[in-house]
Amino acid sequence: MAIGKAGKQLLLGWLVVAFSMPAVLGIEALLRRVILPPDFELVRRLLQPYLTPVVWGLVPVCLLSTWAAFSTYRRLRRKARHAGTPTEAAWKRFEGMMIATSVAQIPGLVAAFASMAGAALAAVLSVVIASSLGVLAMGVLLAPDLGDAGPAATEPGDDGS
Repeated sequence: MAIGKAGKQLLLGWLVVAFSMPAVLGIEALLRRVILPPDFELVRRLLQPYLTPVVWGLVPVCLLSTWAAFSTYRRLRRKARHAGTPTEAAWKRFEGMMIATSVAQIPGLVAAFASMAGAALAAVLSVVIASSLGVLAMGVLLAPDLGDAGPAATEPGDDGS
């Protein structure tokens, strides 16, 4: 199936979503260095042995959250089939994709907060990468289903309603 202009824009949006968690981690590290007092590093060092194993435990949770994201998308896609018009159905599929990718990124978000509190960088990066790979996998596997759904393909009200 050829992907139209809207589908390509949707895939680009998916890439932005996939790389948003690594970007958040970088911004968090920068803000922590600029805003927080030097004494906070002592607190981070004290919390590191407690937080790091918890963050390592989030790596397999990324697989579960990706599975949950696929399940969420399938449920939302079924609801989209009952939409009144094809335009509404396309928007419902697009909204479902956005919600589902958010589910896949929950472990990455928790890891970013743990990084701020002192978790080891290797553990945090492992979770963020696994979470981002889950979103990328969704983009690759669900792109044919979305077709030309998305903001560039249809605007609400374009169906003549």
